[in-house]
Amino acid sequence: MAELSVLIVNYNSWEECAQAVASLRLHGPTRPDGSAMPFECVVVDNASPRQPAAQIELVERELQRLCEQQGDDRAGRLIRHDENGGYSKGMNLAFAHSRGRHILISNPDVIFQGGLISRLQRALEADPEMGIAVPKGYWDRDLSGHLPPNTLPTLADAWGEALAAYSSRRTRRRAKRLLRTWLQVWDADQPLALPMMSGCLFLVDRDYFESIGKWDERYPLYYEDADLSVKIRKSGRTITQVPDAKLVHFVNRSGMSDLETMWSRNRVSKQRYYAKWYGLLGKLTMAACRWLVSNKPLARFRAVPPEPPYVDLGTSGEKPLLVLPRSCERFVVLMSLDMRFFLAAGIYGSGDRWTPNDAAFESFVCAEFFFQVYDLSDGAPECLGTWRYDCKSHLGQRLGGAEEDA
Repeated sequence: MAELSVLIVNYNSWEECAQAVASLRLHGPTRPDGSAMPFECVVVDNASPRQPAAQIELVERELQRLCEQQGDDRAGRLIRHDENGGYSKGMNLAFAHSRGRHILISNPDVIFQGGLISRLQRALEADPEMGIAVPKGYWDRDLSGHLPPNTLPTLADAWGEALAAYSSRRTRRRAKRLLRTWLQVWDADQPLALPMMSGCLFLVDRDYFESIGKWDERYPLYYEDADLSVKIRKSGRTITQVPDAKLVHFVNRSGMSDLETMWSRNRVSKQRYYAKWYGLLGKLTMAACRWLVSNKPLARFRAVPPEPPYVDLGTSGEKPLLVLPRSCERFVVLMSLDMRFFLAAGIYGSGDRWTPNDAAFESFVCAEFFFQVYDLSDGAPECLGTWRYDCKSHLGQRLGGAEEDA
């Protein structure tokens, strides 16, 4: 019988899901003595609008291979949900069909690395105060690009983000404060307690997960991980990053497939989160912050200029090249879809220029990117400039009609 259950909720991510299950088969869990641990994978499809027969067959084939590998006809299952009730509801459905003592929650757009699951298991078993174990996240196969740790949403966080829209100084101060936190997480070589987890992948004990109520199904999309983080902290346990457990996460492939649904559900979830944990004050804060960031007459006061010096790299299907004002012993490149850099990936480098390697560039999508480089040579981060880049390459494929901006 399966000792560990891997739960995946799919939405328009069939190809990525098949890839995830294939990597899972190659890098399954082991017991402390090194022997293979019986496990299963339960995939719930949340009524995906896209139903490509060939890609669905890939998922079914990988799940069947897992059944054969495990000698268990229940080791790989695809459950077709008759509604898109959100990530939380899909995960709770997958949990109801699971059998393992340990539960590994996973997104479909991930690649399992060797030793990932076992390292999370050893860490969780060794520390009774650990609520869940999470890996270090990377957005490329070469493990060069660090994913940003999530920031736990608080009233102060909501006000800080809204007010930053009116002040370039406040924006820069908040971004640098986030950067200092990210650097600590990215550089950690020992288990590190985090204020919040990411729902993309974590390991939890089944009984403990049930004791804190599992996923709250009132969240249609996003903020369910923030909600779970609060419940874990209130239970007296920790959210702990295991530094030698490494995960490749291609980030929000499901959400990008249906942006209108993603953003509408995100707004609903955000309102419900603040109402649940902060009551009337949370509702009033959300209303006030929404007014501040969306009021049309105040739009001219929300034009926060980018951090100087500013370089526009234009539109291109080729890799961006950032030429720095000086050579650095060590720097970090922040990469974001938002000029404020409140959520950004980080890539370390050295020298007087930076461009992503081929493996990293294959993870770029067709979007407007902003880069910011900080010199870390003397300890305290020093901003060297901001770059804008309109990418006309999508997942390694250059789009037709892309014009080069000289």
